[in-house]
Amino acid sequence: MPLHEGEIWGEITQASLERLLERKGVSREERGTMFRLNLSEEEKAKVEEWRPQFANFAVTKETNGRIARGIADLNPLYIDETYARKSIWGAMLAPPATLCWTETVNGATDGFPGCHTIWRGVEYEWERPLFAGEKIGSRTYLTDAEITESDFAGGDAAIQRYETEAYTMEGSFIGSYRTSWHRFSRKKAKSSGKYSDVKRHEWTDDELEAVWAEYKTQNLANRRGDEPLYHEDVEVGFEVPHIIKGPITLTSKIAFEMAFGAGGWFVGHELAMQLWENAPRLPIKNEENVPEPPVAIHWTNERCQKYLGMPGAYEAGFERLNWFTQLLMSWFGDHGMLRNMRLAFKGFHWQGDAVRLFATVAGKRVEGDRHLVDLDIWTMSHPRGDRTSEGTAVVELPSREAANEVWTGSDAVDAGEDT
Repeated sequence: MPLHEGEIWGEITQASLERLLERKGVSREERGTMFRLNLSEEEKAKVEEWRPQFANFAVTKETNGRIARGIADLNPLYIDETYARKSIWGAMLAPPATLCWTETVNGATDGFPGCHTIWRGVEYEWERPLFAGEKIGSRTYLTDAEITESDFAGGDAAIQRYETEAYTMEGSFIGSYRTSWHRFSRKKAKSSGKYSDVKRHEWTDDELEAVWAEYKTQNLANRRGDEPLYHEDVEVGFEVPHIIKGPITLTSKIAFEMAFGAGGWFVGHELAMQLWENAPRLPIKNEENVPEPPVAIHWTNERCQKYLGMPGAYEAGFERLNWFTQLLMSWFGDHGMLRNMRLAFKGFHWQGDAVRLFATVAGKRVEGDRHLVDLDIWTMSHPRGDRTSEGTAVVELPSREAANEVWTGSDAVDAGEDT
């Protein structure tokens, strides 16, 4: 990618900020990937023919299953079409956090060339669920960007904020997704040494057996399923049964990345060659001195130590979003619905960490015909006990008094066949 006057590869500069802000408020609707292959005009025309008319996003039923396996949440609403069609939704759902995939651009690909990217926070709003096989139109805007000071970044860092809106092909609003990103110089972050005292945990067999037991008593035993949880039965202060994830491994991260697709960077061989030809300064070098995309920083401890001065590889924030939806949907079951989730990332989950996810009922209210429950949510890493993320969620539940479900299924879509 070409540099413009005043820009410095891998550094936060005012020139890069000004150039980025030229795109503030500009709608981006083309998804594609993070790179453009060297296609002929004939090949480009074929791509346009294959692209669903007016749609830039869809999750097929097969992809839905891959996502469910990648996030380790085998909710039957995601994977069992017979079960889903008999539910109040009348069709197979996509995991709620899949809304993040409608984003067409973000801080990992936009502005400040050569700078590293980590998340600061996200917010979801759902007007209604996403359905597997449904074609969706989306557009993303840069809403703001600024330069700030950061101890972790060893000096100046940038903050970038984006908003994505998703619609049906008929123009009905599905939901929005807002993100905030932290950009910084890898070299300066490495020299800051902020995490130099962190030690990765080596697990004993007894400790692992305790985690496996917790999986069985928490993650697998507390799924409500098709039994309604009524708004009237929820009490303020109630602690939602927690779930545990981890210990995080290279395999668990790859399982998620295979479902997520790494935004077009998850390629090899001649496709990787074309990626490096189009963006020669994009890759990092692995232990064999072979170029790999920046997302590969998540996959080995050595790369994080070499390029960022971190104690080891770390989990991608996208996984946490799906873990939280698992926590909440397991609690409220098939008859409830997520309306809002806001999360701030406070710390890293290093390779080898286990992570517990918690939620507590903070309040109840009724707005129109919606019976809402407000929750505080957070994660704790193990064994260090760090509070690594915190936020809020709003869920809608059926009301026994109203004798009416949150969603009758009458507006569920006929998702059609996989494409």
